[in-house]
Amino acid sequence: MNERAKKISVIVVFLLVILFGIGQFFAFSNPSATGGNGAGSSASAPSSPSPVATEVIHYMPSVPASSTPVAKGSCWTNSIAAPYRADAWRCAVGNGIQDPCFELSGSTSTLVCGMDPANPAATSTFLLSLTKPLPAALGIPPAPANWAWLVKLQNGEICAPFTGTMPFAAGGETAEYGCAPQYKGDDRMIFGGLDASTSVWTALVGTLATGSGTFPPPISASSVVPVAAVWQ
Repeated sequence: MNERAKKISVIVVFLLVILFGIGQFFAFSNPSATGGNGAGSSASAPSSPSPVATEVIHYMPSVPASSTPVAKGSCWTNSIAAPYRADAWRCAVGNGIQDPCFELSGSTSTLVCGMDPANPAATSTFLLSLTKPLPAALGIPPAPANWAWLVKLQNGEICAPFTGTMPFAAGGETAEYGCAPQYKGDDRMIFGGLDASTSVWTALVGTLATGSGTFPPPISASSVVPVAAVWQ
């Protein structure tokens, strides 16, 4: 190769290097050309997952294990916690009240009480051996769509109906469910029942501002919480 040809080759290589560098610069600066995030662009924030539809469970009691404790007692009326179940009862056990207690299929003398279907490892379940026959069942009203005798919120809280005096707040809001406290002194409640207008049920959860100096007290620290599951 003569000297002139060598010079031409060097110039061509030099120009190719410059053109390649310019192309890389524009490809980096334009994220649409590479599919990446170029300088000055911002990545889209990840969206929070939408709540899943509330699971509506028709609870059917099963015969507990043979090691399940047995207590004696009697029932005098239909359940207040599960008023739309003809097989649910309000019962006296010792000096306490159990509500609901459910009839077991094929038995007229034994009920199951203290069950917690939200917690498979629960040890609160016991059998109630009746000391006298169940009373005649009262008329059971038609069940509304949004009722439940046990509620699990999507934040993990478990809530059960008040079966005595229901707390109430300023503005006429009544607390229908009490929730297991997250920590000592946290008396969280569901006010106004459950909203079942969509597939994701919701509940207005809060506490009563008992130190407000007013009666009835206002609702404090409230929020609308999705419901994970209900047992009817």
